[in-house]
Formats: sequence, structure tokens, C-alpha cells
Amino acid sequence: MKKLHYDSCTSTNDMIKREHGDLLAAVAEEQTAGRGQRGNRWYSETGRNLLFSVLTEPPCVQASEAFILSQAMALAIARTLEERLPEREVRIKWPNDIYVAGRKVCGILIENDLQGKRLVRSIIGCGINVNQTDFPDGLAAPATSLALETGREEDRERLLDDVLTAFEVLYRRLCEGQCEDIRRDYHERLYLRGVKCRFEDAGGVFEGRISRVEHDGHLIIEDAGGEARRYAFKEVKIKL
Repeated sequence: MKKLHYDSCTSTNDMIKREHGDLLAAVAEEQTAGRGQRGNRWYSETGRNLLFSVLTEPPCVQASEAFILSQAMALAIARTLEERLPEREVRIKWPNDIYVAGRKVCGILIENDLQGKRLVRSIIGCGINVNQTDFPDGLAAPATSLALETGREEDRERLLDDVLTAFEVLYRRLCEGQCEDIRRDYHERLYLRGVKCRFEDAGGVFEGRISRVEHDGHLIIEDAGGEARRYAFKEVKIKL
């Protein structure tokens, strides 16, 4: 996969938007306006972590199933981190954050371009905490990094290459219509799946269990009364 490198930029998603082609990556040492989910700012020390975006132009993905790209990247990162953290629990928090031992190590931000019923372009922005060991107070989720989990610094370029290679393998499979293994492995790593938790939606706080994620990315939670509740992104949050 061809990589474009930047010392500093607003965000790698912004930079890759200027490009065209399938499977192209933009990588930065620093982002001056990095974005996370729910409109949060992504905080990262310069030169300590991985900040990158991947441009894809899938030939065969329907708009209704565009979430498979998010699942593929989350799974590629989770598998790569599992190889380096064999004694830690690596999980994917819906829709695509990566958690290690209950702390956030990676965030993913997807921007899709749709044309009718077809996905014509997807930009997958990723931030992985690698060698940073100090994080500010007030983050939306407790943070960790590879260095904090292993006690040693990681070769960031090698980690990036491993993630991109893992993603490209999964991307080729989904372009060939081989999506079920990706969805199955994603669900096996789904954070708090089947665990009784407190959730909050527009109607207030309730108890339930995460059941599954549908092909279009909606989260299904079974509440205490056995009713299946269906949520789009930002419509529900876990109350830990």
C-alpha cells in the first residue's frame, strides 16, 4: 500500500481527501485538528503514536453494508495488537474503538461517499496510542497505549505496516464477497457483548445486554424485559 507521509497536517482524513485511488494511506507525526467520534478532539503527542488514514474505493460494497469496512479495519488493528499483547484482552467497542483491558487504545473515524445504493469511496481515519505514556485528564474514555501495556517502546513503522497488511487482506476478502468471517471475528471481540450493563438512550438509563451488530452497523441491545432495542451510532451509550 502506497503511503504519503506528513510531519504535520490538520488531519490525515483531510489530506487523503485530496487523493484518488484504492488502498492509499496518509500518515502524520502530528495533527493540528484531529477528530474523534462524537465530535471529540483526538489528543496525541507529536511523534509518539500512529495517526493515519486509508482511502478505499471499493468496487462492490452496497451503501447499506458499508459498515463492513469499519469492521475490517477494527479487526485488523485488534488482531495486530493481540500479537503484541498476548496476555491482554483486546476488544472492539461498538462501533470501532479498540480497548485493551478496559482502556481505549485506538479510535477510528469513517467518512463515506455514497452514490445511490453504492459506496464509492471510504476514508478510514485511525489513531493508535503507541509510545505515549501520559494522557490528559478529562478524556471521554480512560486511555492506554502499547508502551503502557508492555513496558517498552514499539517500532511505530513496523506496527503500521502490520496493520495495513492485515487490513489489505481483509479488504480483498470483502471485495470478493467473503464478509461472514469478518463479521464473526468482529463479534467475537465485541466489548461487553452478553454482559449485563447499564445503558442510556433518549428515554433514560436502562439495563440490558449487547446482543449483536447488524450488517448496517446498528447495535442490538436486549433489555431486562427481553425486548430487542435497535440503535444507530450516537443514539445510546454505555454507563460504566
